[in-house]
Amino acid sequence: MGPYQPRLAEYPRSQFGIQYRRFQSKWFKTFPWMEYSPEKDAMFCFPCYLFENGNKPQCTLTKEGFRCWKRVNDGANCPFLTHIGSINSPHRKSVKSVEDLSNVTRRIDKVINVQTSEDVRKNRLRLMVTTEAIRWLSLQGCAFRGHREDSTSKNRGNLIEMVKLLGRLNVNIEDVILDNAPRNATYTSPKIQKEILQIMANMVRNKIREEIGDGKFCLLVDEAKDSSSKEEMAIVLRFVDGQGSVKERFFDIVEVENILLHQH
Repeated sequence: MGPYQPRLAEYPRSQFGIQYRRFQSKWFKTFPWMEYSPEKDAMFCFPCYLFENGNKPQCTLTKEGFRCWKRVNDGANCPFLTHIGSINSPHRKSVKSVEDLSNVTRRIDKVINVQTSEDVRKNRLRLMVTTEAIRWLSLQGCAFRGHREDSTSKNRGNLIEMVKLLGRLNVNIEDVILDNAPRNATYTSPKIQKEILQIMANMVRNKIREEIGDGKFCLLVDEAKDSSSKEEMAIVLRFVDGQGSVKERFFDIVEVENILLHQH
């Protein structure tokens, strides 16, 4: 936040008697509080514009704008020096108000940055806990969800119960998970679980592709109905590795939408 001080290649000229005068950009350095309006070809006092402090006589520098350039280099009678005034002048009080406002703004920005960094740290820890719980349950072939997962249930399912267990073992984790997490960032919803599982599955499939490389492979496919009577097709890759050993890797399982036999 500060005064508008455009450095133009050339400022408009104004006629004073037989002479022409114009605004000088070097005045920005001498009077850092001033700002210039190209539209009005006038100078204003930025602090007094924001905080007039009851300074009614100085309306030229706050409302109309100063344009009498020939008076700027008038020594002790320079209107800018007169405007600055004594140590307790309205202008100096306005400058102090601007400085105080700037300091408050910087402190607020600093607090926001600290809070943002802390939120990022908590979100990462919260997501890491959920990811590790999903990884362990997947390796053990355990179900994730329970019949009831609300806070009143005594058993909220394997995933949430494992997250709670990890929280009891570490106070830093306990402070950021489940009921201590924002409602929109618990990272335990079914949607999040599926997304994390999909990422893990893609990582496994990429590893299988790297293992096969440019070698030959074949597909082993079989179908079966799951507990909901949907036809599921399992896909297994069979290949010979670099040591000459036959390997089989489960690659994917897909739902068979059409199981009717078409006649041609």
